[in-house]
Amino acid sequence: MDLKTNICDSIKECEIKLGYQEKTIHLYYPESTLLELLGAEYRNLAEKIALFCQTQAEIFGDITIAETQEKGRYCIDVPAKGVKYVHENMAASSFMATFVRKIHKPGGKKEDIVKLFYEFSNDVVVEKMEEKEWAVYFQDGIPDGYVYYIEEDDFGLQYHRFTRETFERFKENEL
Repeated sequence: MDLKTNICDSIKECEIKLGYQEKTIHLYYPESTLLELLGAEYRNLAEKIALFCQTQAEIFGDITIAETQEKGRYCIDVPAKGVKYVHENMAASSFMATFVRKIHKPGGKKEDIVKLFYEFSNDVVVEKMEEKEWAVYFQDGIPDGYVYYIEEDDFGLQYHRFTRETFERFKENEL
């Protein structure tokens, strides 16, 4: 996976959750994930960021990537032009659209989400992380290459979505 794909997926995810809004979107990444998605190393991160912003300007407009006040955390500002491009040119995956609707359904349980994954593939991995926390993903990355970290509490289900590499670092407590 690369940064462009991840940004487009994140914009679509926001659109599914909140509806289409033609305005700047702010996406936040830990430095390690940015390095991963840009295929960069610490020594050439600034160069890779500048090159990405330059080469993606036609699609996203004047995209900016800058470290926040919190060292090691980056904000990517995708202007309305980029949000509009994704809205008009990229369809939401059937899995993502179904997942977002189901995870936000009142009274949902982890079992409901796992069942949903199995509706899309038999190659599903479910890892129990904590008492009420699980990682669920498609082993072969089809139809979706992300790891979904699902938390169940008194208010229902919440999730975080990670690349596989970021999730592995998370498990090793490197984030």
